[in-house]
Amino acid sequence: MNSFKIGKTEFGIGKISLSIENDLLTLEINGNDDVFDELMEDDGCEWSWALYPPRIYFRSVPYSGEKIVIDSDFLDHYETALYMMEHNDFTGVLEVTDSCIEIHGLVSIAGKTSALSIVAERTPA
Repeated sequence: MNSFKIGKTEFGIGKISLSIENDLLTLEINGNDDVFDELMEDDGCEWSWALYPPRIYFRSVPYSGEKIVIDSDFLDHYETALYMMEHNDFTGVLEVTDSCIEIHGLVSIAGKTSALSIVAERTPA
């Protein structure tokens, strides 16, 4: 099941870009534009201030095939964030398998900390 969830809000999965070359991982997962547009139709949506769906990214992160733990030290050394109108730090775990990409943790957006859960199925190349 594909899911991009912040708190209780499901943003769906949009474009996914993943490359692992020379033991460096570059990953970007975007929320789904259509799901986001539907959410914005509700005037009471807690994300009504956003102009587009969230995206999470990892740029040139050392990768050996193991789970990656994202903590404050990791964030100090690597270009990684959840972007939703600004770059937001998050903590948690990234796991990439042959069939799936999973990210679970916490993200702080506009001073509020929320659960973060992303599950994206990988399709064979």
